[in-house]
Amino acid sequence: MDRKGMKANARKAYKRHYWMIVVICLFASVFGVAYSSSTWSVNASSPSATVQEDGTAQSDNVSKVLENLLVGDESQARRQVEHNQEQIVQNDTNAMMGRKRGVFASLLNSFSSGSVILSMADAANSIVHNDGVAVAVPIVVSLAVYLFVWLFVQQTYRVVMMRMLLEGRTYDKLPVSRFLYPITTRKWLSMAKVMLLENVFLFLWTFTIIGAFIKPYSYRMVPYIVAENPNIGAREAISLSRRMMKGHKWECFVADLSFLGWWLLNLFTLGLSGIFYSNGYNAAFFVEYYVHVRGLSKDSGLEGSELLSDEYLHSKASAETLHAAYGDVAETVEQLSSNLVPVDKPNGFVGFLSEWLGVRILHARSVTKYEEYREQLHQIDTGREILDGAIYPGRLAPAPMAFQFRESRTVSSDRSYSLVNLVMMFFIFCFVGWVWEVSLAFISEGTFVNRGTLHGPWLPIYGTGGVIILILLKKLRKKPLFEFLAAMVLCGGLEYFSSWYLEKTHGGQRWWDYTGYFLNLNGRICAEGLLTFGLGGLAIVYLLAPALDNLLSRIDTRKLTVVAVVLLAFYCVDQAYSAQHPNIGAGITDYKGSATSQVS
Repeated sequence: MDRKGMKANARKAYKRHYWMIVVICLFASVFGVAYSSSTWSVNASSPSATVQEDGTAQSDNVSKVLENLLVGDESQARRQVEHNQEQIVQNDTNAMMGRKRGVFASLLNSFSSGSVILSMADAANSIVHNDGVAVAVPIVVSLAVYLFVWLFVQQTYRVVMMRMLLEGRTYDKLPVSRFLYPITTRKWLSMAKVMLLENVFLFLWTFTIIGAFIKPYSYRMVPYIVAENPNIGAREAISLSRRMMKGHKWECFVADLSFLGWWLLNLFTLGLSGIFYSNGYNAAFFVEYYVHVRGLSKDSGLEGSELLSDEYLHSKASAETLHAAYGDVAETVEQLSSNLVPVDKPNGFVGFLSEWLGVRILHARSVTKYEEYREQLHQIDTGREILDGAIYPGRLAPAPMAFQFRESRTVSSDRSYSLVNLVMMFFIFCFVGWVWEVSLAFISEGTFVNRGTLHGPWLPIYGTGGVIILILLKKLRKKPLFEFLAAMVLCGGLEYFSSWYLEKTHGGQRWWDYTGYFLNLNGRICAEGLLTFGLGGLAIVYLLAPALDNLLSRIDTRKLTVVAVVLLAFYCVDQAYSAQHPNIGAGITDYKGSATSQVS
């Protein structure tokens, strides 16, 4: 095996799709699929995460929970979990790396304390010993939701990750739509079945000393095999992986060891070197390793290797093959190109607003015509990229992926929005944010809480965030990765400033406090909030805003303007009243777990 040559090829592919691979591996880390040390290594390196005040390691405490359950001492297991949780809270002294509150902290603490083991045991006991359907049904539903997320999101993402890396190795363009690979191939269920059986087998092998160390290498190729051919059956994929890795397990182990230095650097840099370099480098290398083992298997006529049938995943199709498969696309591209009439870019103040801020004053027919012309150009370029072999030809895949030209502006995100529609979207985002916050408060507090500083059913920070993403990030819409990162930074800055401003203007009062959340900054912003902003920003730019704009554009402009003016009037009155009488109280500024609640 030419490991140096494979690493050189990996670096080339990584360089070609750097930001896309960084995001792919970051999602894998957040989902707990791979490279988890890049997002959790700071807790692993923190004394509070590994050793309790009594000198006991958290892993030992979790083992004690499991031991107590196995001997039937349920009460002792509960006391041990409570003890573990108390130790986590008491040792949570790092303000930024909080472990007390939030989704990330709860997820991490549930495993660190052993509460997830206890919860699963409670669910099993309830189903077996309790005859009440009212008790069993919610437990079954909860377990079903957990299993669905674990299997259909977390585990199938392993396949998505390998698929995107394999395509990126051969092709110059790596479409964002590949994140939906299980859906576009209509093989989501098949992929989930394979990953489920693989996990079941690996779990059973953990009960043997040798199997626990060897079998993960025997099954190493499973997600790559499914990524190449999602039509393959579960047993076929696992058996093929075992045959492919026969005689290569030690070789793969040594390859893993060759990244030990990068892994240590990742720990020392609190995951930053992993996020921005070594994770993607490692992932790209093992794609090269899969291609190497695949080639040996095909050359030797290994049983089952004929199922590795996606030849265009490893080499580009000829021009004749592409034109035969995409004849309709070639015809449409030619027709659009011949009928395309150039349209001048709008100039002056109207052109500036449209080009840089995505704002359209009134109808602005010149802007509308230019955007339709630009959308046609985009469609032509996409068609040519497919015909020229710059993008993987999805129609030629073992599980074909459909492709068709979309109607102009139907779902296009590269558009400008009228002022009236922006105002209406501001209030829609405000209301959706208010419903979201009220729903979360109802779940956690058990009562209705009118969240926010205002008294009406709106949260301005959601509306403001959505609108400024559409306006200030207009030039980044063609680059989803940068749009994602910029949305995190922009909305994070907005949330931090809003928290600071409200606190300064209201005598130190806070309306939200992320103290105790994992990766928070002064309790004003936190990591999971920033990720939500990034994903929400992508949803707004590429899905929600275009869809809402299409709906709002069907309404009579005069009527919509009247509604927008009325909403603005009520909003201004609420702002003026709330400036003197802000919305405060239980669940708002004195909510459970907040700093104000603790002080009071």
